[in-house]
Amino acid sequence: MTRGARRAAGPVAGTGALVRGVAAALAIAAAMPAHAAWVEARTDHFLVYSDDAPDKVKAQAVGLERFDRALRKLRGLREFASDKANPLTVYVVPNVGAVQKLCGILEGSRRACSNTAGFYEGRAEGSVAFMPRHAGTGGKLDLNAQIVLFHEYSHHIMLANYSAAYPAWFVEGYAEFNSTASLDADGSIGFGRPALHRAYGLILTQQLKLPELLTADPVRLPPEKRESLYGRGWLLTHYLTFEPTRKGQLGTYLKAVNEGKGSLEAAKAAFGDLAALDRELDAYIRRRAFTYFVVKPDALPDSAVGVRMLTPGEAAMMPVRLRSDRGVDEAAAAAVVADARRLAAPFPNDAGAQAMLAEAEYDAGHDAEAEAAADRALAADPKNRAAMMYKGRVLVRRARQADADAAAWRTARGWFVRANRAEPDDAAPLYLFYRSFLSEGVTPPANAVLGLVRAFELAPQDGGLRFMLARQYLIDKRYKDARETLAPLAFDPHAPADSPAATLLALIDRNDAPGIAAIVGQSADPDR
Repeated sequence: MTRGARRAAGPVAGTGALVRGVAAALAIAAAMPAHAAWVEARTDHFLVYSDDAPDKVKAQAVGLERFDRALRKLRGLREFASDKANPLTVYVVPNVGAVQKLCGILEGSRRACSNTAGFYEGRAEGSVAFMPRHAGTGGKLDLNAQIVLFHEYSHHIMLANYSAAYPAWFVEGYAEFNSTASLDADGSIGFGRPALHRAYGLILTQQLKLPELLTADPVRLPPEKRESLYGRGWLLTHYLTFEPTRKGQLGTYLKAVNEGKGSLEAAKAAFGDLAALDRELDAYIRRRAFTYFVVKPDALPDSAVGVRMLTPGEAAMMPVRLRSDRGVDEAAAAAVVADARRLAAPFPNDAGAQAMLAEAEYDAGHDAEAEAAADRALAADPKNRAAMMYKGRVLVRRARQADADAAAWRTARGWFVRANRAEPDDAAPLYLFYRSFLSEGVTPPANAVLGLVRAFELAPQDGGLRFMLARQYLIDKRYKDARETLAPLAFDPHAPADSPAATLLALIDRNDAPGIAAIVGQSADPDR
């Protein structure tokens, strides 16, 4: 999937720096056997791929699903019937080195990925997380693979369930708090255990004092202070969660922030004397034991887990799938498609392999080849939704380039309609259907707008989808809805200083109608 400079979040080893966008086309095939026996394990909220033993992959999927259920119970979060159609896909690769190679396939990103232990991207087409099977040496202070994945999933579930905009310290503090959850032998799950993997930063490095922590911009922080954002963010989240004398203050603070108050102003109103709270935190970190919350097994009903071995064609194409799902730019797409053609060639009748080839050809700009691969996938499996969507995407791009007539556009969109009928709760066909009207350069009709709103309900983690919906709200003069939709993007702790969402949010807050109109009036063609 072509993502260009899309950015990925993840906890990192050593410095604790978060990596988002990244570079240098690296072949991942060398990091793992191309024809390993890959396993897929599916639960209500996860789709796990690994070349480990089937029982181990199943156990990992079960653990993830139990973590999800415990986290929802702890935070009072709802489950939706549509979750199963939009699971988080988790790719388990052998080690941190393999994660870093995947992270670094985009132009200019290798250095930024040198400390990455895992990363996540939220997408309407399917959110993905990449994690190592093994990380660290097994020591108590290690950033292990489970911590990495629980941290990443916390970002995913926050974006899916909280419409509010949160400051950077809480985004990371929340993820760090959840990341140390323990899957205990009796089936219970504990939240709030110490973040021992942050011990070095919490004890031996310079700490951000509260005024700086509360207003910190991670992009501008030096590495040692960025480590403090994670560690001190965890500490403040933990303290406000469990300290009886501070009960309710965190909720008061977050409510004030989302009513438009600055983080520092909201903190002073909710917490009182910040210097006193800083001293309390310094004392808190020296405690010999920390309070934590346990969700008992009887509160976590078992969920169904489906396990299957991938077909030989699907397994052969996994090195391609990993890179495509990580996201490719022009240089990486050229390398990926060369491997895709070679690996897919022995499997012309394998729907999964041909659908992956269709994606690689599309990303490389080879529309005829992409369409042919999609057709082969559909011949093998007429219900293959990925092939339907790449068939539609090819026809949309071809129609735009040829300035085609209305009939050609209807034919192209028909593939997204078919995919939607095959699975009404899949966000991607709804999103692509709406985008097709922007590609054509015409006003999306009411049913396409309703589809976009539904796609956002199903996959609010996708920043591009969120921005697109906010733009539509502005066109419709729904400024309050636009602001609420944009706010999490504008306050994203890893967004660049010149974030378009932050710029647009400022225009909305100033009621700058000409400025808003200028941005809304710019070309919205997602393929340009």
